[in-house]
Amino acid sequence: MTARRPWRLPRLPRALWRVLVIAFVLVLVGALGATLAGQDWSVVAVVLAQRDSGQIALLLAGALLASTVGLILGFLSWRVVLLELGSPVSGPRVARVFFVVFLSKYVPGKVPGLIAAAKVATANGVGLARLMSTAALSMSLVLLTGLTIGLLAGVQMLGAQVAWLAAAALLIVVVLVRPQLVNQGANLVLRLLRQPDPKSASARGIRLAVVAQAVSWLVTGLHLWLLAVAMGADPLPSLGLCVGAFTLATTVGMLTVVIPDGIGVREAVLTAALTVVLPPPAAAVVAVASRLISTVSEVALGAAALAVAEVVIRRAPAVEPALEPAVGPALEPAMESAVESAPTTAAAGDK
Repeated sequence: MTARRPWRLPRLPRALWRVLVIAFVLVLVGALGATLAGQDWSVVAVVLAQRDSGQIALLLAGALLASTVGLILGFLSWRVVLLELGSPVSGPRVARVFFVVFLSKYVPGKVPGLIAAAKVATANGVGLARLMSTAALSMSLVLLTGLTIGLLAGVQMLGAQVAWLAAAALLIVVVLVRPQLVNQGANLVLRLLRQPDPKSASARGIRLAVVAQAVSWLVTGLHLWLLAVAMGADPLPSLGLCVGAFTLATTVGMLTVVIPDGIGVREAVLTAALTVVLPPPAAAVVAVASRLISTVSEVALGAAALAVAEVVIRRAPAVEPALEPAVGPALEPAMESAVESAPTTAAAGDK
């Protein structure tokens, strides 16, 4: 049986790589523009018609700010994990890797995003094995904290039927008390893949990443609460419900991997939750407005962060980042298989 060739970036002339990078940037900008244009902006007029325009403007601005700050906290959690799993990387380069990978979900098709992630990571001193380990560990923490904070809405939505989610609350406590369990689980998976144990994240690092991600969920969920208040919801009873509903809806959307960015699923969960404090038509408007606010904050923050990172890196002394191995031997076929089986078109990647 012929051995499969390991997956790696093709060796191309530097000039050709530059052309491909420019082409990807143009495609990304076009995809982001198309995504923004495709949002349902009519909900803004509906929200503005609810009360005094000055009050609504403040509520919308607050919602956008909450969504943006929450995303920054999520980035900080991801950064903690990345730095725990390898050699130091400067802040601007970490931001460049994170936001290129993050915004690539808006580019049609999976292959361009995978290649862009591989290229930007290796060019900034982050090997693919480290990037994949960071993604896996970060996603675990995102789901763990998401299901836990989602209890805020689950109790009001499902009543006694939400008891099974109590395991998530117990699990996050166990992780904070014994964070090395996360490393042990990751090492077990890598042993099954015949990979050597990676550098383990410290107990302090895991706790810090968990706390940062949990606060990220809480802050981001405030944008849904502000939108619900703008549509007439009672502020106090709706606070916990909205924060938990957004967290739960987004987490459920992530778990439905066959649907890009959980589109439709997230809105359905949000609408169902919001009917506890709003009439169904108003709840649907808030769910759609939430998608709009989230998209605008992601695009604006990502573009600004990449622009600032580029300026800082170009002004810094010309020091090449230390290179890491691209990808471990057992992960190479998996990467190749992922590229071969990736769909050629998609509206957006998973968040």
